[in-house]
Amino acid sequence: MRSNKKLSFIEQVVYAILSDARKGALNVNRVYARIPSDALIEKDQVYKALLSLVNKKKATQPAKGQFKAITYGNLLKGTAVVNKRGEWMLEDEKGDWTRLPGRYTENLLPGDIIEISYSQRGKRLDLQDLNITQRAQPLITGTLDVFEGSAYLLAPESGLPDIEIKEEISEEFDGHKAKVKVLNYPKNGRYPIGEIQEVFGLPGEHETEMHAIVSEFGFSMHFPKNVETAAKNINEEITLHDYREDFRNITTFTIDPVDAKDFDDALSIHELKNRNIEIGVHIADVDHYVSMGSDIDKEAAERATSVYLVDRTISMLPEKLSNDLCSLKPHVDRYSFSVVLVFNSEYELIDHRISKGVIHSDHRFSYESAQENLISESGEYFEELKKLNNIAEHHEKIRYDNGALKFESKELKFELDDQNLPTKVIEKTRFETHKLIETFMLLANRVIAEYVLKKNTPPPPFIYRTHDEPPADKLIEFAKFCKLMGYPIHIDNEKVLRKSFNSLLERTNGKPEQELLQQMSIRTMAKAVYTGQKTSHFGLAFPFYTHFTSPIRRYPDLLAHRMLFKYLQSDFATKPYTSEEIEAIAKHSSNREQQASDAERASVKYKLTELMQQYEGQLFEAKVSGITEWGIYATISEFHAEGLIRLRDIRFDHFQFIESERKVKGRKSKRTYQMGDYLHVKVKKANTENRTIDLILVE
Repeated sequence: MRSNKKLSFIEQVVYAILSDARKGALNVNRVYARIPSDALIEKDQVYKALLSLVNKKKATQPAKGQFKAITYGNLLKGTAVVNKRGEWMLEDEKGDWTRLPGRYTENLLPGDIIEISYSQRGKRLDLQDLNITQRAQPLITGTLDVFEGSAYLLAPESGLPDIEIKEEISEEFDGHKAKVKVLNYPKNGRYPIGEIQEVFGLPGEHETEMHAIVSEFGFSMHFPKNVETAAKNINEEITLHDYREDFRNITTFTIDPVDAKDFDDALSIHELKNRNIEIGVHIADVDHYVSMGSDIDKEAAERATSVYLVDRTISMLPEKLSNDLCSLKPHVDRYSFSVVLVFNSEYELIDHRISKGVIHSDHRFSYESAQENLISESGEYFEELKKLNNIAEHHEKIRYDNGALKFESKELKFELDDQNLPTKVIEKTRFETHKLIETFMLLANRVIAEYVLKKNTPPPPFIYRTHDEPPADKLIEFAKFCKLMGYPIHIDNEKVLRKSFNSLLERTNGKPEQELLQQMSIRTMAKAVYTGQKTSHFGLAFPFYTHFTSPIRRYPDLLAHRMLFKYLQSDFATKPYTSEEIEAIAKHSSNREQQASDAERASVKYKLTELMQQYEGQLFEAKVSGITEWGIYATISEFHAEGLIRLRDIRFDHFQFIESERKVKGRKSKRTYQMGDYLHVKVKKANTENRTIDLILVE
């Protein structure tokens, strides 16, 4: 950002001297020594001018008493991050990345807050200076190297050289995976200095790798003692307060995964005398137990989300809350925050009410058991399930008619033996009952957002879930790819775009390229995030949307509960959170959600890699799922396992990457490979430490 603040005469002189000092920073004495004696400028005036230049963003102060000019006039601020290829990047507030040349990354730490000065030549940024404005103390996961009293953490993917451990450590921990907190990276030091936070165990062992994944993405399996103590002391008594509605005599049940332990939501159904149907969407009343600003609340806000790995859940809340007091278990009274939706005989949503309540779940269904009742048209609560499903199907159709996208992401489930080794990987089946629950949760979330927005003028502070249109550059690239694959799409405007995306899924239904194009479609989408600004949701085609239905596992939902309860009491003056506080929580929660998603994918990759170790040297059919300048990514269909064929490992021809056509082509054979092609591969190596699978292309 170019400074518009004018410089005084003295500041101009000092700035000219700093700008001429191209090899480094100057202190006040060196600047003063370069000022002509007839200029009649005093040393204290020079010092004040230096400080003023820093304030006006015309200079930086890389060290105390040292000053350096920003001569390019443009500043870019953000966080130092390392991508998967080990390249240093600056990530700004919008989430855009700028690559940092190696000469600027010496002594950088992941998470450092930095600013760079630059000039722009077309699309190219010409960097001149990098200044660290706030040092991070990142937690790094790697492998310990211990020898003769010295210890280092080797973590090549962190972008750092070996991290020197400041304390003594026994040689028995040599080769163990560990988490280290980086304390400092001396300016002229060879290595960053760190201290051990936790030792996980030997690489390749199940518990070691799972603990390492949790740590790598910034989560913890353990709660602080003060949080555990607070949870133990919670009052468990259930009382029907004046402000609570009694739902205990209405047919109520939950539908969840067969292995679920925390039940966020329950549905009740009640037919009125006028034949209208009341459907209660009952959500765990976490706010009753977790008061704002308490130890449990602070820990939940930091975690922001639960994390679901292949073999365990890292909960946002202590187990006593997540699996017991807040969980809407069958045959016990539980506090709820409820949205009661009223439908007429045509299944139209004609009314609603929102209130806190007490429920008593009559039955716990799994998705499979509820689906079996629907298929067999029998079993417990079949009539209730049928009515719920009919209403859900009606509103699902309305949603799609309005332009909601029909994407369904693939989820994998592992069968593990008694040693936690994977024996089988299964793609989870999506039932009607999944869609049933999803539809009622979407309706409740939309109703809450609309209620808050229409309740008062101007609308009070609240948290929303937003999903922007796909970024233009990604959309154009995806349209080109679809055309190459023989499925052109139209991207002229939002309405046409929605129709094109859904048409693409319909045209490819049942065809080999269906999964590939759906995955590419999802990658083209913008990420859904939390925000304090009222805005639309592109994927759902809702004008307003929030998250209200999962406060056990999502902190923004708990935030929504707190604010909503105030507004239900028409208390708009006493706002639990300011707009600025909501925005900060929204940003943190969005970041943690992404980290949780990355951790979940890492655990799946680890188990897939572990599974494929059993098949090293064996031949499989695979489908090309990605093309890059360094190789071909291919997915072994039988196991849903993606591996990399490095171009340099292909011996029978020299293949070149053609970026414009997203394919590789053999120099001699002229053979090409592109996305969606089937080929034969041999499993070369499955590495559980870095969760990668190397494949060899078989001619």
